[in-house]
Amino acid sequence: MKNILIPSTLQNDTINAVKTAIKSSNGDQCQLILMLLADIPDTFSSASLLRNINEGLSTTQENVLLMCRQIILESKNCNLKIHHQYGISSPVFKNIMKHFAIGLTIITPSFKSSKKKINSFGIQIISNSKCPILHTNANFEEVIFSQALYIKNSDSSLHAEDLQAYVNTIFSLKIVSETKTSETEPFLTDTISKNNINILIETRKPKKLKLLRKEKAALNEMLGLPVLSLYEDISYKNQIIF
Repeated sequence: MKNILIPSTLQNDTINAVKTAIKSSNGDQCQLILMLLADIPDTFSSASLLRNINEGLSTTQENVLLMCRQIILESKNCNLKIHHQYGISSPVFKNIMKHFAIGLTIITPSFKSSKKKINSFGIQIISNSKCPILHTNANFEEVIFSQALYIKNSDSSLHAEDLQAYVNTIFSLKIVSETKTSETEPFLTDTISKNNINILIETRKPKKLKLLRKEKAALNEMLGLPVLSLYEDISYKNQIIF
């Protein structure tokens, strides 16, 4: 496992994301990067620029950050870095991923539902990267993932056996069942229950970036489970290409 990126608004779900990241490291040395996105202040005044950039955190955010630091201190193998990113684009994000050697990105519900345009745009840029993404859900608590359901896109040529070896470079879990995105929600819920599924797997392809985009409900929102999203082209196998 390489290092782990957690884009964050420093809400409570960031704490469980940090705990999950630590468990995902499997005891290996790992750096967790909390990335806080912000717009570049629209000003020509250097004093005004510094004031806007140095806006403080709320009490809630400070408490979340303090808790994350404590959790990291208790781990024997991980360290935490706070990365303030002003402005975001695909080339900038690509450089961030290379610089920090990111092998997994964890996206929380609070970041995904953020009203800030830069966070919404950041989600699209992250989704277009080739790095694996773990989407957590609203009621998510850190767990050890073991049983996975692969929900196959209708236009995908990948099967569960194609994904298993690659998935094991991220989490020690087994893909126990495969189904299609065209299946109804009751069918998927029944499959999840019968197979004791605790994580879903999907594949994704790049989409055109839009400043404002209405997304359909994600799998983790519909089915109440975290989703590991993999870039459709996994021909690079165990290499991470950004």
